[in-house]
Parts: sequence; C-alpha cells; structure tokens
Amino acid sequence: MLPRTWNESPKPVDPQGDQPLATRARRPFWLLFWLAIPLVLWWSFRDIPLREVWGILRSLQLDSVLILVSLNVAILLLFSSRWWLILRTQGYARSYLSLVGYRLAGFGITYFTPGPQLGGEPFQVYLLHRHQGVPPTTAVASVTLDKMLELLANFTFLLGGVATITAAGLFSRPSSLALLLVPLGLLALPIGYLIALWNGRLPVTRMFAGISLAFPRSSWQPKAQAVALSAESQIAQFCKGHPWALVQALFLSFMIWAVLIFEFGLALRFLGLRLELPQIITLLTAARIAFLLPIPAGLGTLEAGQVLATQALGLNPVVGISLSLLIRARDIGLGALGLWWGGVLSR
Repeated sequence: MLPRTWNESPKPVDPQGDQPLATRARRPFWLLFWLAIPLVLWWSFRDIPLREVWGILRSLQLDSVLILVSLNVAILLLFSSRWWLILRTQGYARSYLSLVGYRLAGFGITYFTPGPQLGGEPFQVYLLHRHQGVPPTTAVASVTLDKMLELLANFTFLLGGVATITAAGLFSRPSSLALLLVPLGLLALPIGYLIALWNGRLPVTRMFAGISLAFPRSSWQPKAQAVALSAESQIAQFCKGHPWALVQALFLSFMIWAVLIFEFGLALRFLGLRLELPQIITLLTAARIAFLLPIPAGLGTLEAGQVLATQALGLNPVVGISLSLLIRARDIGLGALGLWWGGVLSR
C-alpha cells in the first residue's frame, strides 16, 4: 500500500507563494470585515460634535458615577446567581465569589471574541474543574444549562424590544413583521434545545454520533460524544427532577434583566435624558443587537446602533454616542479585568 501522504490529493498552491489558495481566498473576506469597523465608526461619529459629547460626559457628577459603579458591581454579583443555584442543585455547593471570578474571566474572553455572546464558556468549565474539583461533565452541564437559560432570557427581551419598536411605528409594517422573525428564530433555539432534552432527545450527542459515522477514524469524537452524553443527560435530569430549581433559575434570569433595564434608564437620566420605559427598551434593544453581530466588543455597531436609535426616537444623537462610550468604558474595563483574573487563575 502506498504511504498515506502519496494517496492524498495535493492542495492547490498559489504559484506566487507557498500557501494554499483556499487560505489566500479567505483573506479578502477578513480584510473587508476588519475594514468595515473603521468605516462604521466614521459613519457614527461623522456628524457628532465631539466637544458636546465630552461636555455631556464631564457633566456626570461624582455621586452619579459612584451610583452607577455600585449598581454594576451588584449586577456583576447577580449574574452568577443562576449558575450557583444550578451547581448547588447538582450537589456541588461552591464559593459564590469564586463563581463570580470564573464568570468574569469567561466574560473577558467572550467580550473580545467575534461572535454572538459566546466564547468564554469552555474557560469557565476549565476553572470550575481545576479550582473547585467539579467533574468535567458536571461542569459542562452546569455551564451549558446556565448559558441556555441566559440566552432564553436575552432573546425574550430582544423579542419584547423589537415588539416595542414595532408598536412605536419606527418601521413599516412589512419591515416590522420581518424584523420580528429574527428574535423569534433566536428564541426558538434555547427553547427547542431544552424541550428536546426534556423529551429524552440529546441533540449534541446525536450530532457527534453522526460525525462518528461520517468520520469513523476520528480520534477525538468518542471522547466528545461521551462528554456530551453525560452532560446532556445531567441537564435533562435537572429539568425533570428539579422543576422548582428550574423555575427559580428562570426567575433569576428575568430579574437580572429587570435590573439591567433599571441601570440603563438610570444612566440615561444621569446623562440628561428622562425617557419613558418604551424609549429605554428601544435604546437597550439597539445595544443588545450590536453585540449579536460577529464583531468583537460590538466595535462600531454599538455606536452606530445608538445613533440610529436616538435619531429614530427624535432625540439628540450626541447623547447616544455619549451613552455608547459610557457602556464601552464599563465593558472594556470589566473585560480587561476578566482577562487579567483569568490569567491569574491559570497559573
């Protein structure tokens, strides 16, 4: 039999270099992708008097800043409540503050990773197993269930936000109906996954089984399938065996959103805008959509979204830019702190 390397078809190589053509073909896409960021930022700031933005930010009183910082610390602590409840129900009561640190480290990765709200979860699993002695499959199950409930609450808010925008008549009726399909489709993902587990179906395990049939010589697939089987079985057992804990976790998810809406409205008030609840939800929805796009840290999309949303509401877009800069300063600070703390925990 010929050596395996002789049987493989050689990859097309660019005559001007030694890289495969497929690799070079992807370069224009990523180049356009990264070039779009400064263009979006330029569009967002092109008609914004930066002196007015600076004036609004400087007008923030020290007590207002301290209130916002304190409220965000409380929100940071509250974020881990659902995960702590899930682990305790699974029989692994662990230090609450340790979980806060692990989640913050995961956020640091998620925030700077291109993609919709994902990226730091494997690191959370690693930290939970390494520092708290939680079995890997149980750690995977707890982080996965926590993320599913988080996404369920996030997409529920997004659906409510788009419905609020639709009710305000900011878009034409056909556009509004089409826009509603996006959060409905997103919301169907976590709901469908949890329903499948409740009914004894294991979607990820079945996916790995299909990979095994397609690639029987895969060395990593059996281990991945075993982890998925154990983790999904534990999630299904949690949902069926602990319905009250599941209800509590859902309640915590929506309570977190209530606090987030309050904090967002308070920040707007400190910036000089006293808005009604539908207007606050519209601006917050625009911010959430920005972070769903495949751009790290929502760079450019956050600013553009706030400009468009404030203009649609008949407000001064300078306030929208000021708010986006306030959000970005907070998130970059938390993300950098999370990356640093993750580095400390990894030593």
